[in-house]
Amino acid sequence: METVRNKTAIAIALFLTLTIAVSIVAILPTNAQTVTEYLTHIYVAPKPLIGVGQEMLIVYFTDQMAMPCDLDYTLGGVDGRETWVGLTLTITSPDGTSETIDLPPTDPVGAGYYVYVPTDVGEYSVQAHFPATWKNRTDYILYGYSVYTRLPAGSYHFSAADSEIATFTVQAEAVTAWPDSPLPNDYWMRPIGGPANTWSVVAGNWLEGAANVYPQGSAGGNTANYGYGAAPESAHILWTRTYYPTGSIVDERFGSQANYYGGYQAVNWNSGPILDGKIHVTPQSTMHDSSGGYEILDLYTGEQLFYDPEGTKPSFGQIYHYDSPNQHGCALYLWNTGSGGGFFGGGTPVEIEPEVVQIPQAVLDEVGKLPRRTGSVQTVNLTETPVEMGTVWEMLDAYTGNRICYIANVSSGGTAVYGEDGSILRYNIVDLDPSAGVNYYLQVWNSSHGTMVSSQTGSGAWQWRPQGGTFGGSNAYLGAVADNYVHDGQDFFSLNVSIPSLLGPRNALLNQTATVQAVREGEYIIVGTTGRNNELGIVQGWLMCLSLERGSEGTKLWETTFTPPFSSQDWYSSINYVGVFPEQEVIVFNSNTELINPIVYDMKTGEKLWQSDPTTDQQLSYYGYQTLFYDDMIITGGAHSGVVTAFEAKTGEVLWNYTAVGEGTDSPYGNDLARGFYVADGKLYTSVSEHSESSPLWRTPGLKCLNITTGEELWKILFWGRDIQIADGILTAWNYYDGQVYAFGKGPSATTVTASPDVSVHGSSVMIKGTVTDQTPTGRRNINNEVQFTLEGTPAISDADMQAWM
Repeated sequence: METVRNKTAIAIALFLTLTIAVSIVAILPTNAQTVTEYLTHIYVAPKPLIGVGQEMLIVYFTDQMAMPCDLDYTLGGVDGRETWVGLTLTITSPDGTSETIDLPPTDPVGAGYYVYVPTDVGEYSVQAHFPATWKNRTDYILYGYSVYTRLPAGSYHFSAADSEIATFTVQAEAVTAWPDSPLPNDYWMRPIGGPANTWSVVAGNWLEGAANVYPQGSAGGNTANYGYGAAPESAHILWTRTYYPTGSIVDERFGSQANYYGGYQAVNWNSGPILDGKIHVTPQSTMHDSSGGYEILDLYTGEQLFYDPEGTKPSFGQIYHYDSPNQHGCALYLWNTGSGGGFFGGGTPVEIEPEVVQIPQAVLDEVGKLPRRTGSVQTVNLTETPVEMGTVWEMLDAYTGNRICYIANVSSGGTAVYGEDGSILRYNIVDLDPSAGVNYYLQVWNSSHGTMVSSQTGSGAWQWRPQGGTFGGSNAYLGAVADNYVHDGQDFFSLNVSIPSLLGPRNALLNQTATVQAVREGEYIIVGTTGRNNELGIVQGWLMCLSLERGSEGTKLWETTFTPPFSSQDWYSSINYVGVFPEQEVIVFNSNTELINPIVYDMKTGEKLWQSDPTTDQQLSYYGYQTLFYDDMIITGGAHSGVVTAFEAKTGEVLWNYTAVGEGTDSPYGNDLARGFYVADGKLYTSVSEHSESSPLWRTPGLKCLNITTGEELWKILFWGRDIQIADGILTAWNYYDGQVYAFGKGPSATTVTASPDVSVHGSSVMIKGTVTDQTPTGRRNINNEVQFTLEGTPAISDADMQAWM
């Protein structure tokens, strides 16, 4: 068995340390055209010892970095960069038989790897081969390894080369892999050491907005409010702390009336992102003013780590995975987008400090390529020379909170997507020339594009430098490291491609223009209109799917029309368009007035497939539905009915049904409310809230956890609130009942065992005693940020008894 793969981050790191040779150059004139000869060397390095049937890497590399030619983009180069093609391996087995392996295009540093699975015991040999290669240039090029030289247009010839023969041994026994650390089944905290790389499945950050969806790199028809990593399986409380004393009883004179609380009023829990074990919060200033500065809480203990009464909480967090031949790994950032902006909200532009800033001089000649440097970095005193900068975002270091840079002229509007590599993306559809008729283009604004790398040429193009600085790069955008750099967001477009018309079906009743319905990064974008069906007649809905695959962006893949469900033209529409669910190829509607949720159409044919039975739904569902897409299910709930149902998306088969039965006699609704769906770790969490909560709040175990596959109730606890966030296996939320923030998650425990007497006679009785205690070092914090009492040393409580005792 053999597998060919392109170069990955691990292999690239190896190649850069090995690609150190210097080219031998001879320039020969031929009929007035310059021909440059390069003497090439190629090398091969197999894993020296492996077991039969095990995968092994065979690394190969040249001493010459791949030179770009006029047609390199057609050769399948990595990320559109230069590449070598036509390389081969000759592998000889212990019995003397040989096979020749055709290799894929190399990465830009002239390297690659091959995954080989030996089948025989003994010694193998391998040799790499580089074919004689011509690179023809019609323009000058900067080329070289350690020093870049400006080379003229002409023909460049790289000689054929064979590596020395390398050997490796295959034994009958498998080579033991590095043992993985067992996953934690108890309390843990960050940092997670790099060697424990399998622990990534339990780690998660709540970055806010477009980042908390599944799949990553998507918008529309996805799983919203999605938490990555582990999530609590019991109601164990790690800690609480007072946020604002809402919900508490105030005075005998007012009986059961409670302290003013949140929801529709001004008191709200304004938290997030949660990044690297830190909760970023805007404290309450007064009960009528929620702008009380900026504080950071420890996710694991609730301790206040930082407070600035004049500060502003970051709008969202980012984990950006940068991978180039020079750099590999993830960078953690916080972003300020301006007051009221939220994630991609725009809002008030960030005020730039200091007033003297550094602005790179660059222009984007071709969308999707790096900008071209047009001059030295410009120093501007904004007080003396005002500069129009549009919407400005501020990039901060997630560990220190220090400023890294600004991006001005951030693209406004559009569909927000958190990219697969963590880039902040906005998909916009624009008409570039309305006067000339329909002229639609799909544009993608990309926070990781533009002048965020060191330079547009040389190795600087492989260096992530949003704060400036360079190493080995020519034509650097920025100079020395500084935090007052202002990048021009107009250079940050990674896609600008013509697309078909967005005008929906034309008719005499209603003409609609399509909007973005769903995005799957690198795959497709679906645009469409919802249509209309009422007493005035039928307007067809319409969907069109366009490719986002590289090289075919904007190409129409399919389109369909459909007749939407009938909806009265009264002010309160009886039909709601929910959206498309691309993975299951369905379009979803619902109806509050008809008590039908969902109504499902085939996305490709436009035909109606099925709808739920209105006779089985609670009539209180009239006041609002919620719908969640997950796996192959459409999960629905009437917010006031307390009923949650999971349907198979294509067939309508009821997979499970859960009813949040009311407890006691307080509830005016019969069943408990089930508002707000949050998903993590195979679990569905539901919360309780209303438009404007009555006082006193009725008593209910409002926070519930269900098995999302079966609908089984796993746990619940006395709680009223919403705005749940889940990170690193801990769920945080603000409880209206007492105004405290609660953190639910696993805590440490301890077991003791004693026996008496110490020495006993054979056949006599022995008494064995033991204790199991909760060792959670935190507990309830008071308003002074002190632990009022700790759980440490208290009796451990079983999962089944958490609701009653926690």
